[in-house]
Amino acid sequence: MAQLPAPNKAGVSAGHDVLRSKDAEAANKFWQALGGQPVQFGGRLNLIKFPGVLLLTVGGGQGQGKAAPNPAPPAELGGSEGSSLDFIGFSVNDLKASLAKWTESGIKPLPDGTATEVRLMSPDKIKVRITEDKSLAAPIAADTIKMVVPNVAQAQAWYAKYMGAELVKRGNETVADIPGSSIVFEQAKGTVAPTKGRAFDRIGLEVVGLEAFAKKLEDAGIKFDSPYRKASGMNAAFAVFQDPFGTLIELSEGLSAVK
Repeated sequence: MAQLPAPNKAGVSAGHDVLRSKDAEAANKFWQALGGQPVQFGGRLNLIKFPGVLLLTVGGGQGQGKAAPNPAPPAELGGSEGSSLDFIGFSVNDLKASLAKWTESGIKPLPDGTATEVRLMSPDKIKVRITEDKSLAAPIAADTIKMVVPNVAQAQAWYAKYMGAELVKRGNETVADIPGSSIVFEQAKGTVAPTKGRAFDRIGLEVVGLEAFAKKLEDAGIKFDSPYRKASGMNAAFAVFQDPFGTLIELSEGLSAVK
């Protein structure tokens, strides 16, 4: 089975979230301890795969891969708190058992957790929300990304219009559902920092027909930090831009081949 989920009607699904780290090897150990599995793509990218999403950690050391397409991070990194990307979320089918396993790896939950939901902190201060879903077939799977935005309704409408997200009610949350990792929006209480250059640098979305998709976005007035390009030596293409609310997005085509 393919690692990434089938796309929505717009051809979009979760892709590879890009994380920055002062120690990529230590960061990857954290994600693997949570249940992620290392996989290499195209002989160049060392990814961590979870059901529904891929993670790419950029930094020094072995975790960077042979030719990661991003520069090493600065000496100091901002964590996810205070930025437009507040946390990355996962579901587990047995929270108590998961916590026991993670404790053996030195990972402890933050205070104020409940019997069905806890938060963790990565070595680079990326907040991770873990919720229990006993119906989940896998031990752990990508679940939700939380964005803090100036206007929730505008953000929901933007992701629905341009990324094909479907607005659905899940418990007490209304999420912009994109296959693999849905987005929950929270109203900002003040200024939030853009994600570019922070530990949770960007979200990744895999797109069918990326070249035409990127052109459509450009025609709509969206300016790309890195326009559509085919990656040298890999059967993949990428494009990068920032959404109107401060979150950097990397579009890809080809990572759906990761198994």
